[in-house]
Formats: sequence, structure tokens, C-alpha cells
Amino acid sequence: MDVQTQLEALEQAITDAEERKRQFVRDHPNGTGDKQERTKLYTDVERARRALREFKVKNQLV
Repeated sequence: MDVQTQLEALEQAITDAEERKRQFVRDHPNGTGDKQERTKLYTDVERARRALREFKVKNQLV
């Protein structure tokens, strides 16, 4: 997989994780819903962002 393809995949992972988080928040306003699921979704977004940052540093794209 080339660098551009990997970059696009990481960016898409962030978009997907953010959309899952937004959907959960829309479905469970005001902090309702499973707290563990909410925490997992927020953590997934942060992991995706971290993976992109690390990839950019590793490939000197920053």
C-alpha cells in the first residue's frame, strides 16, 4: 500500500469514528446511554487521530 492510500485510509478511519460517535450522541442526548460505549467511541476517535499523527511524523508529512 502506498503512502497516499494509507493516508486516505487513516483519514477515513477518523471520519468513520467521528460519525459513529456523533450518531451515539444524537441517539443519547444529555449523557444518557451506556457510559462504557460512549467512552469507547471517544477513545476510538482519539486513537484514529493519533494513528494519523504518528503516520505523518513517520513519513515526514508534517
